[in-house]
Amino acid sequence: MTYALLQTSMTPPPVEALQRAFRSSDSLSAADAVFVADDAFGILARDLPEDEAQHIAASLAGENVSVDLVAEGDLPRLPDAQAFASIQLREECIRLFNAREDATDIPYKGVRLIGVGYDREEVRLEIIFGDAVLRFNTTLDSIHFHHNPEFNGRSPGENLLLLVRRLRQLAPHVLLNRGATNLCSGAPVEHIEDFVAYPRTSAFFEEIVWILWRARQTENAAQAG
Repeated sequence: MTYALLQTSMTPPPVEALQRAFRSSDSLSAADAVFVADDAFGILARDLPEDEAQHIAASLAGENVSVDLVAEGDLPRLPDAQAFASIQLREECIRLFNAREDATDIPYKGVRLIGVGYDREEVRLEIIFGDAVLRFNTTLDSIHFHHNPEFNGRSPGENLLLLVRRLRQLAPHVLLNRGATNLCSGAPVEHIEDFVAYPRTSAFFEEIVWILWRARQTENAAQAG
C-alpha cells in the first residue's frame, strides 16, 4: 500500500521545510522542494511507501507544517471524462450536448464540483457529478453557448463568467476550485486566464481531488457525529 501527503490548507509549505524533510527520502530529493512548493495545490506527494510517508510527515510536523497521511486507495478517483460541446441551463437540470448534439440531462442536485483552470495552454472547464461518479469537461475554445439565448452577443470570457455564476446560483451546494471561486468572486473578463491560472495541468486536477477528499472527510465526520 502506498500513501499520499495532503495539505491541510491551500497555504504552500516553505521550500526550506520541504528540503529538510526530503533529504532522507528515497523518492524525493531536496532539489524537488521548489517544484513541490510551486505545485502545492492540495497534494504534496503521491505513491510513497508508508514508512517514507510517515517520516516526511513527521519532519514537516516538526517544521509546523501540518499534512494528512492518506492511503492512495482512499483518495477520490476521477472517472474518465465525457467531452461536451455545449450546455443549456434548464429550469430543472443541466443539459449537456456532445459534438453530435446528443443530450444528457442531470439534475442540479447532482452537481458536485465545478472546476475552471488555465494550464498555460487552454482554459479548462470540469463539471463533476455525484461522489465523482460522472465527469464532463470542455475547453473555452471548444464550448458553444447557442442553447442559451442570454449568452448571445458576449465574448467567450464573458460567457464563461456568466455560466459559472449561473451554475453556482442554480446549485448553491456545489464545490468550487480556486479558479471557479475567483470567477464567482468578481474576476474581470479581461485577462481571465490570470484569475484561473495553474502552474501545470497536474496541479489543476490534484486540487480537484483534494477538494473532493476534504468534502468527503467533512461529510463523514458530520454523519459520525
